[in-house]
Parts: sequence; C-alpha cells; structure tokens
Amino acid sequence: MAVERNGPVRSVPVASDKIAELFPQVKRFVDKDAYLITDENRAYRFIGQHFAAHDWVNHSHKEYARGDIHNNTAESFSAILERAKQRMFHYLSPKHLSRYLHEIGFRWDHLVPKLKLTKKGELKLVLKPMPVIRKFKSLLSSASGRQLRRSLSGGILCPTPV
Repeated sequence: MAVERNGPVRSVPVASDKIAELFPQVKRFVDKDAYLITDENRAYRFIGQHFAAHDWVNHSHKEYARGDIHNNTAESFSAILERAKQRMFHYLSPKHLSRYLHEIGFRWDHLVPKLKLTKKGELKLVLKPMPVIRKFKSLLSSASGRQLRRSLSGGILCPTPV
C-alpha cells in the first residue's frame, strides 16, 4: 500500500515483499519527488534510492517513530483492513483481494480530518467518516460512463467504460 499522510491510499495485492514485486507498484503509485517513509524491509532501501528522499523505522528494534519519521498512517490503513476482515468479510480470498482493498481504500479516501481537543488540552487530528450523502455523490460522480453487467451465473462482471 502507498498512503499519503492525511491523503489518499492506493493498495494492490503483491505476491511477495521482494524488490521485483514491490518496485513496479511503488513507482506506479508514488511520485518520484516524494519523501518515502517505510518500514525496515531491505527491498525499500533499494526502492528508496529512486525517490527524492527515503527514511524508515525499524520495527524489529521496537522503533515506531523518530520525530516525523513513521509509517503510522499506513499502519492505520492496515488496522482498518484487518477490522473489516474480522467484522465484515471474515475471509479475504486471493481471487478477490484487490476488490476488498478497493472497498477499504474507498472508505479511507472518504474520511474527513477533524481536530479534536484531548484531555491534556492538545489538538489531535482524527479521521471521521464522511457524511453518507457526500460519499454517495462522490461514488456516483465516478460512475458516469460505466456499466455494471451480470455474468451467466448471476455474478457481477468488472465495470467497463462505455
């Protein structure tokens, strides 16, 4: 997954965490002028050389943040995906994994940042669900020019442009 802080997420299934699998996806979703922040996976050290800057946190040494260097935004998306698996889907089939990721990505992209005052009097950024009518309008705006078709067995075929 690639997620911009307080921004959109893009995620696709990959077969492994090797450079050959990850690099094309990172190039696809991340601008070359980006400051890439990852976990300690060695593949990202090679990949990071192709971006403006790269830093990582070392979870295996119990390092989760070093100032502004953290991947907590990506971890938050992973947590939402895991909760969706446990509460809604129960099983994420490899065949349909990209669809599950798109569903949760859509939900993530339609969160609204809000500032909240903590008990200590500090401002904290929290993400709240977008009102349903705004989310529905967003969904419909991207449906223009697309069709939904059924297969012979009654399933839904992937939408295609008209």
